[in-house]
Amino acid sequence: MVGIEFAELYEQGVSSTRAAQLATEAGVPRLLIIKAMADHWGVEVNADEIGASRSGGYPSVAARETATFGLAGLVAAYPTVSFAEFVDFERTTRMSSKLDALAMADRVADALAFYDRMNRNELFLEPLPFDDARMLAGIHIGEDEGEVRIQDGSTQEHEWGWLFLYQSVAYLDTGDYSKMIAGNAPIIVDRFTGAIWQTGTATRPDEYIETYVQFGTPHRP
Repeated sequence: MVGIEFAELYEQGVSSTRAAQLATEAGVPRLLIIKAMADHWGVEVNADEIGASRSGGYPSVAARETATFGLAGLVAAYPTVSFAEFVDFERTTRMSSKLDALAMADRVADALAFYDRMNRNELFLEPLPFDDARMLAGIHIGEDEGEVRIQDGSTQEHEWGWLFLYQSVAYLDTGDYSKMIAGNAPIIVDRFTGAIWQTGTATRPDEYIETYVQFGTPHRP
């Protein structure tokens, strides 16, 4: 996952700015770049050194700062945790790409919500329980209004979270195909960030899932 030896760069006298650039070009997750900068160079990486993950930059100053300093806050909160443990955390949560995608969407509050479930003594993020994810999906589609309902039997569980499908209550209760609704794109709820993403109907749900795993958003950049 890392793809670059920060210790070797440091021993060779490479500057922190250049090391951050090399790591970014090598596709090293942002969280691990920030951790390496703190461990080896004793510096905090600024947004200019890492840069936007996609051309065009971030939609707002708050989004730009969140993309970098949201992760820097994790590093600062666990100063004694090893780089290897951060690698495991990133591999499990893929927090770098997910936080960046939320920042790109200008969803600053959503990008930082995971902090509330972080363990204060060790680098551990309490995953979102299924019942909470199901509730969030129901709220998102307005299930309490009684017109649409989550298809619980069709819910997909993945390592990263869940995919919720839904249909009209009239169809689910009667089986009458004429009462089906269109445009009901499945809902992603991430078990680590707690973020909700509406997928789409232009292609199969599996393709949106593949995109989400790769980019932290179901919509390809």
